[in-house]
Amino acid sequence: MGKVISLINTTPDGFVDSQYVNADAEFHEFVHSLLAQTQTVAFGRNSFELFQQIWPAILEKDGAPEPQVRMAQALTDKPKLAYSSALTETTWKNSVIVKAIDQKQISRFKQEGEKGLLTIGSPGLIAALTEQHLVDDYYFSIQPLIAGSGSVRLFDKIKLDARQSLKFVETKSLKSGVLIIHYQRIN
Repeated sequence: MGKVISLINTTPDGFVDSQYVNADAEFHEFVHSLLAQTQTVAFGRNSFELFQQIWPAILEKDGAPEPQVRMAQALTDKPKLAYSSALTETTWKNSVIVKAIDQKQISRFKQEGEKGLLTIGSPGLIAALTEQHLVDDYYFSIQPLIAGSGSVRLFDKIKLDARQSLKFVETKSLKSGVLIIHYQRIN
């Protein structure tokens, strides 16, 4: 049975700006483990545009580090959904623009025998999916720094009708100091 999985990098003070991400080879290996569980990757517009700019270019660059090339290839090969009401085109292979979240479409990733959906970054998309009780597993990648400021805080604009309880599953400590905490939503 598939799941909707969200991976979000955040500082301890809650900022989720991409400038605060420590994405080394060990982190990329962790992301590969999540990609193996999913059939599709979903992004909000800002994260999609950032990833579309970075990852395909790595495949064109000579001498890029092997972990980056492997990640670039994996992300390029996977089907991708870019959730945006403003985005009109994409240049990244296997990408589709989706104008709005459709609960039925998302639920399809949870059906028996299906691999799930992975969101990477995309705090607005994660908030919207959380509001609709669609995320099954959260992986909070806590970055080892206090940002003090930034453009986006995690769940800054979320509007829940009630609290959503989470069950702790495990933590993974990376050599870089990044701590990945895995929680599952309690139904």
